[in-house]
Amino acid sequence: MSGAKETPRQKMIGMMYLVYTALLAMNVSKDILDAFDTVNNGVQTTNITLSQQIQQKYAAFEEQYGLDKEKVGPYWEQAQQVRAEATDLINYVEALKWDLVKRIELDKAKTSQEAVQKALDDGLLKSADTIRYGRKIYDINTAKVKSRDNYNRPTEYMMGNPEGPGNGGKAYELSEKIRRFRGVVVNAMGPEHIHEIGLITDSVYGTKEYVMQQAEVSESKLKKLPLKGDFYGAKLSYYPGSTDAVQDSWEYRNFHHTVLVADVTLLNKIISEAQTAELNTITQLMTNIHASDFTFDEIGARVFAESGYLLSGQTYRAQAMVTAWKNSQLTARVKLDGGAEKVYTSDAQGVIPLEWNVGVGSHSYSGVIDMLDPSTNQIEEFPFQGSFVVAPPAVSVSATKMNVVYRGIDNPIAVGGGVGGEISATATGATLTRTGNGTYNLRPGEANEVTVNVSSGGSNLGSMKFRVKDLPKPEALIRNVVNGQVSKSALLSAGGVVAEMKDFDFEGVHYDVVGYTFRYKTKAGTTKEAKSNGSRFSDEMKNAINSANVGDMFVFTAIQVRGNDGKTKTLDTPLGVEIK
Repeated sequence: MSGAKETPRQKMIGMMYLVYTALLAMNVSKDILDAFDTVNNGVQTTNITLSQQIQQKYAAFEEQYGLDKEKVGPYWEQAQQVRAEATDLINYVEALKWDLVKRIELDKAKTSQEAVQKALDDGLLKSADTIRYGRKIYDINTAKVKSRDNYNRPTEYMMGNPEGPGNGGKAYELSEKIRRFRGVVVNAMGPEHIHEIGLITDSVYGTKEYVMQQAEVSESKLKKLPLKGDFYGAKLSYYPGSTDAVQDSWEYRNFHHTVLVADVTLLNKIISEAQTAELNTITQLMTNIHASDFTFDEIGARVFAESGYLLSGQTYRAQAMVTAWKNSQLTARVKLDGGAEKVYTSDAQGVIPLEWNVGVGSHSYSGVIDMLDPSTNQIEEFPFQGSFVVAPPAVSVSATKMNVVYRGIDNPIAVGGGVGGEISATATGATLTRTGNGTYNLRPGEANEVTVNVSSGGSNLGSMKFRVKDLPKPEALIRNVVNGQVSKSALLSAGGVVAEMKDFDFEGVHYDVVGYTFRYKTKAGTTKEAKSNGSRFSDEMKNAINSANVGDMFVFTAIQVRGNDGKTKTLDTPLGVEIK
């Protein structure tokens, strides 16, 4: 829970790991894990683009500093501090990511050099020595990860063993570094931008009154972050009313029971968020240089996206604007994926809404905002660009026993662990009863098909259809019979006919024999029969067995059984025994 307003990128991280935690309670298919590979590749591509944009922005900033050190100097010094802190955080996350991969995938390597070489040979590491603008980068190919369904070792590494702060978990060290970097960014951008910055873990930011209300802390316990003026910050390690500070923490919700592929993807997203915050901060500092003199040469277009990572079926939404002229009537000429140009118009505040519904994959767009320069009465052009990734729906519902569900009994299914109870499930054609955290009992009705629907926060995450079958018939047998033969004493000792379920995965399913017909031949050659209204032999049957000779045959037909579903069924195959 966070009192601060989450950025679009942070919301997407939360949503994706909400869905991922749901997957951990199920038999996840290869396609679902492949979806994370798609997202991770898109994030790494975005990180390369962000690195290039940041480098270009610093180069332009340095050029301005060379032209006017007195005016630009204070902003340049802040930019250098942000750059140093961003580099420290990104280097830490990159090293953390590589160390995690080494421990899980390369634990047999004796040296770091041997681990690198093995990762290169296996295709797990794309390059041995990638330095991008002074930062060591580890480009991990998650598609080559072998331990794709092992979450115990990643959890132990990130959360500690036993789980919780102070037990060696790297997630707690990571969250502290993120909070430190966020404080530096808030200082540089100004507290008025406090709710625009991502990298929110479990802290709340704002005025003293806002923080005290959201965090439910007293003024004496308020933790002052290095912010300006009357803006404060407080760390939240629990939900209001929570009794488990560990389980309700940011660290637990992101790194508890997650596999290596998911951890690498999340760490790359944290790098992306850090670079985005760095880029936005430097852009804001450059804008501040000329905020009072309206020099159009220094004003840039900006795009604010609700999310850069979507699931299939969701709509990409963004707003493009020139920050110094919010009240201008603007137009933007935009191309998506190099397609036809489309014109968008701003609202009264100068905000230009961008919106697309597109398919799965990586997408990029570029455009130009046209704005009238009031001093020259000429149209000025301000280029901008952006990108986003659409991933397949990362949700699945599966029966925990078989590929079908059975009528008349409770079928246990799992539809996710549910972070904070945000994932819910409903069923059509069946009754769905919650039995635990993410587990349900599904009891079908009379229809031949049922559908389970999964949603979160009002958004549909997907559905799964199941075929409905009646319980299969059991197999009738008589104890002590071997290869169809039995002695009279052993047959009498068996006492009757029983029914058993063989090769059926559901525990607790049983059938009772409720009747059958017993046929035999007398010494005179006459065929007789007797009926039983239960499983036990009648007195007439016992007398016939006692009078039998070696080689005599008894046949049990029309065997009727009743199972858990309450239905009476007649078995197709008669049961024959020979006296030996």
